Amino acid sequence: MKYAGNVWDKDALKNPETEYQTLLALLKQKQGFGMLFVRCSPAEGEQIIKRTRTDTLQQTVHVLRLDQPVADFYEVLVDKTDVHNANVLFVTGIEEFLEGEITNTVDGELGEKLKHIPRPLAHLSLLQSKLQEKFAIRFVFLLPLFALKFFINDYPELFDNAVEVFEFPTDMELLRQETFRWVGGDRFEAYGQLSAEERDRKYEDLQKLIDAQPLISERRIELLLEQGGLLVAGNRCQEAISNCDLALQIRNDNHLAWYNRAVALDLCDHHEEAVDNYRQALSFKEDFYAAWHNLGTSLSMLGRYEEAINSYNIALRHKPDYYYSYGGKGLVCSVLGKYDEAIEHCEKALAIKPDYVQGWFSRAYALESIGQYGEAVASYDRALEYKPRDHQIWYSRAKALEHWGNYTEAIASYDQALAIRPDDYYAWNNRGLVLNKLELYEEAIASHDRALEINPDDHFAWYSRGNALSGIGKLEEAIASYDKAIQISPQETQVWQNRRLALRTLGFE
Repeated sequence: MKYAGNVWDKDALKNPETEYQTLLALLKQKQGFGMLFVRCSPAEGEQIIKRTRTDTLQQTVHVLRLDQPVADFYEVLVDKTDVHNANVLFVTGIEEFLEGEITNTVDGELGEKLKHIPRPLAHLSLLQSKLQEKFAIRFVFLLPLFALKFFINDYPELFDNAVEVFEFPTDMELLRQETFRWVGGDRFEAYGQLSAEERDRKYEDLQKLIDAQPLISERRIELLLEQGGLLVAGNRCQEAISNCDLALQIRNDNHLAWYNRAVALDLCDHHEEAVDNYRQALSFKEDFYAAWHNLGTSLSMLGRYEEAINSYNIALRHKPDYYYSYGGKGLVCSVLGKYDEAIEHCEKALAIKPDYVQGWFSRAYALESIGQYGEAVASYDRALEYKPRDHQIWYSRAKALEHWGNYTEAIASYDQALAIRPDDYYAWNNRGLVLNKLELYEEAIASHDRALEINPDDHFAWYSRGNALSGIGKLEEAIASYDKAIQISPQETQVWQNRRLALRTLGFE
């Protein structure tokens, strides 16, 4: 897809399978030079490379791993003779070429602060025409979020030249609502359970108390931060940031105000600024373990994984039983493809707090990633014991059962997810795909129809609906569905192939 201005819309997380199929179709269809940016985790990137090699047998796929700095990216390509016969070249490690400086953190640890001063590789926009003259290759750059943001913000001209961008959400992003916590007392957990009307009444009550306080007082700061927590609970994050600003006008060294401001920024997806705010909080309170933890999570969101693990370790140094940080390390290890380590960290978290839902979920995710589907399902079941109305857990459990080959149980899990969130068109479409595998084509069509009622622009749902219609011999209707898919995404070669097959069966080719 063409870059359209937002790197990631939290309300419209991309479906990884749909993104992959679109990427694959583009790689199959287009010949010659091209540049694609794929925002993904390292583990997801390895899966994309592996699947592409399997799914594009007629093309030569190579990988260039930039694991150390080079003086000239172009010269590296010229010198690598095996690259010249490639049709597709995956490039990993591009983020290593964003120049940084090593600085001391407030805890005395070494940390990296990115400077927007690029090394030679960052001049891809200048190299683009030179690369095109020399290489008839589709370059696929696999990179984390912070690197993609760097290129979009500092080199927008690169994205004016037919560069394609694909995004694969990480497990951390799918669990973002569990990740950031406002600090200030147990009452903030309860604010999330209030109705909108109840929160509005509480907001007015707090405002009256704030107005009754002296302009400069600790009590006024406390009330402003409490009101900010109420605003965050109602997804009014920008207003919460303003509340923190008012508190900081009274006392600029208030570590809780800086911390809570960072939480609100994270929830608005402003992770770079959030990182700066957590560091401000830590400059006033070095042993603030919750800030170290959230700093790690913000860095994870940006794809700065080693820094994230370092932050989690510092949090655990200050509070060894802080199970959230073990859970955070588990998530990062999964993102990096270190699944055994991920399971170990999750189990440490669960040993401290057996009802830690995210720990069970993350453990299941890691187990599923190494093909231990039965154990993964059991881990999802433990998570559901504590949180039976969680849509994401039911959805992920369904995917694990599907991979395990237990299609009937997978459908039942999708049904549970849809009972909680009937507007999840990914679940409706995936349910249809499983029904298709069971050759229950009429039910599959009904599922795809429900998905398309919610999102009529999902080309993959139209394609899947066409396949189900072909399964019961309704070839004219199948062709109409394929046509809708092609209208939305013309580069899908598999859709064209299935459409031609349907036409041939009808005697038109």
